[in-house]
Amino acid sequence: MVLPLNTESAPLVWKYAFLTSYVGKAYSGWQRQPKFSSIQETLERTLEKITGECISVVGSGRTDSGVHAIGQVGHFVLRAKEWDSQVLFRAMNGLLPSDIQVLSLQPVALDFHAQRSAVQKQYSYYFQQGSAAIPGLEPYSWWIRKPLDLEAMNRGLSSLLGEHDFKPFQASGSKPGPTVRKIIEAEVVLEAPGVFLQAHGTSLVRVRVVGTGFLKQMVRGIAGTLLQVGEGRRSAECFKQILEAQDRNAVGPTAPARALWLERVWYPDSFQLTWQGKP
Repeated sequence: MVLPLNTESAPLVWKYAFLTSYVGKAYSGWQRQPKFSSIQETLERTLEKITGECISVVGSGRTDSGVHAIGQVGHFVLRAKEWDSQVLFRAMNGLLPSDIQVLSLQPVALDFHAQRSAVQKQYSYYFQQGSAAIPGLEPYSWWIRKPLDLEAMNRGLSSLLGEHDFKPFQASGSKPGPTVRKIIEAEVVLEAPGVFLQAHGTSLVRVRVVGTGFLKQMVRGIAGTLLQVGEGRRSAECFKQILEAQDRNAVGPTAPARALWLERVWYPDSFQLTWQGKP
């Protein structure tokens, strides 16, 4: 149970955090936008139907149009009354469309903030390799016919580790703001294909990046450049050169959104989120 803010100058309020997964194909992204369906708006409308309150949902980050999530975190505040978290959890999943579901929901301290309290995030980009694309994987990965050089791709990624100005990898036309970010982990691995994929000669290549934060389309810019390295069209040293020159034109094509997944968001242990493991 959350201890609400209870002072003469402020009313009782209750804050809840939730873990959610969604397929981004049918949405304009996380952020609410006029005339377009978004993840944020869909969650807010669902909560309004349940609670009768006009609610603002805050997410850990604004995933782009078409991007998926299995570990997005959000929070919201209720002012009319306190709700049992399991009642809210079941009610939300009962009303949400099948391409958005809540995986966990709990009351949290009032100083928790889904975006500002986050300490690191993990994104993965998935390439599908094989002689032909498997249709069932196409909405969630990018099919590449040519086998990729994973060793070269990992050498390239190693140049991104640490704190750098990632402005070259930011989407053109982005709002002004700080562009220095810290990449904590980065790797390219061949995922175990499973019986079905193995039988059809298909494999999945996963580009996993963990950082303190990410710029708009930053991971997709990295993935598009990595593809060029993996296909032998560029050297692994190009990432170091891009960061040194701060040249946006040297970045590869922005990879399609459909293969990008927000997989995990970490918070300080003090918030005691039940779904959170150790970083």
